[in-house]
Amino acid sequence: MTIREMFDNIAHKYDFLNTLISLGLHKSIKKRALKKIPLKKGAKVLDLCTGTGDIAILLSEMFSKNIEITAVDFSENMLKIAAKKALKYKNIMFMQADVMSLPFADDTFDAVFISFGLRNLPELKKAVMEMKRVTRPGGYAVNLDTGKPEGIIAKVFRFYFFKIVPLLGDAYKYLPESTINFPSQEGLAGIFREAGFREVKNYNYAFGAIAQQVGLK
Repeated sequence: MTIREMFDNIAHKYDFLNTLISLGLHKSIKKRALKKIPLKKGAKVLDLCTGTGDIAILLSEMFSKNIEITAVDFSENMLKIAAKKALKYKNIMFMQADVMSLPFADDTFDAVFISFGLRNLPELKKAVMEMKRVTRPGGYAVNLDTGKPEGIIAKVFRFYFFKIVPLLGDAYKYLPESTINFPSQEGLAGIFREAGFREVKNYNYAFGAIAQQVGLK
């Protein structure tokens, strides 16, 4: 089964399982992460791997619908659910697209977000370079994903991710597996710097179990 097929298959229960896996914390963490990015009125924003549209909808709500949001995903079923959830948000446009080869001109967006998506892409560094390509000079690229906590929290995190989460079904056996080879916060920040982003910062949430990297182009 391909990654796209997997996400198509779990689209109908994706929101419920995200809430369950995150112990109800994922939306509050996403809000905290979005507040780190200063977006001006009229900003053009790109949400990659939008899934069922959580980030796009939160962006619309938090910035009073004064920004223009394009949200893309490769899963048709995810996009159908996202579009239904976002019917009242007229400043969001959903489209099916490949993050590895985005159908946008260079320097198009004031901010490019990706949330729990980099881990699913075949070439992480290439994906970050593609994010940089479509970000305007002075704009931001933002990644939010699982991190690598330390100490006792790391042991709890590994037990939960590797023993409990896979019990939710075959699709969620992939989640802990993808975490093993996913870079640490420091590693991801380094990839952003290698891509040419400046003033790269990392923010940890939930004791480092979730982490955000922000780069300025």
